[in-house]
Amino acid sequence: MERLERSALCKRKRTKVYFCHPYSSYERGSNENENKMIRRHFPKGTDFGKVTAAQVKRAERWIARYPRKILGWKTSEIVFNEYISTI
Repeated sequence: MERLERSALCKRKRTKVYFCHPYSSYERGSNENENKMIRRHFPKGTDFGKVTAAQVKRAERWIARYPRKILGWKTSEIVFNEYISTI
């Protein structure tokens, strides 16, 4: 795990890695919420070989523009653009 947490460039620790237990969805709430949003567009059993790039793009756009409580009711698109404007 230490190798995962080190930077590839300067060999110092720069990332904290956390692991969740299998079948413990309560340990990864944000991930489960994202999965739920994806399933609105692509239900379980969807044959992704038949899903078009346009359908994926439409789902991505919808998810990026969905306001989230964890972001202060901003969309991830807004938060991303705010961050980009600071660098």
